[in-house]
Amino acid sequence: MRSILILAVLLPLSVSAASGLPADAAIDPVQHKTLEPKVVPDSGRLQWVPHDQDLTPWLTHSHLDTRSVPKPQRVTFKAPLNGDVKRGRALAMDTNKGTCITCHSIPGEAWSGTVGTSLLHHKLRQQSDAELYQQIWDVRVTLPYAFMPSFGSLGLLNDQDVRDLVAFLQSLE
Repeated sequence: MRSILILAVLLPLSVSAASGLPADAAIDPVQHKTLEPKVVPDSGRLQWVPHDQDLTPWLTHSHLDTRSVPKPQRVTFKAPLNGDVKRGRALAMDTNKGTCITCHSIPGEAWSGTVGTSLLHHKLRQQSDAELYQQIWDVRVTLPYAFMPSFGSLGLLNDQDVRDLVAFLQSLE
């Protein structure tokens, strides 16, 4: 695995230049997939493995990434919510879709993230369905400098996915 880690850090210029990605992007040049860290249990180490889907079209968090992104997208939420709490939780836990668990603490999960705000007792924030829908669809409308992906405007989640996530988050008492 050491060779993949080195490739992720020292990306050949031909790969990054051809894709428009910054030189420090974590990309497997053979598979052309985004690399993600995975904890190696009981070792204190991380392995860099190819993500299940190619995330290279989306902006990275690298300060060297100068690719353009779509402008923030304000959406109009149409009630009723009609979200599925169980499906929303599954999306929040899925590192290929909602990915909430990557950054946020989620009730009952031991390996939750610590970068984003805790989602414990989210319902107590009294955020409306429309506000939460907008935040998940494109967080940049309300928080322009947030690191959270703009899930809807980037095509990572569709309308029903966002509705299911809203239903799940609104259920967290």
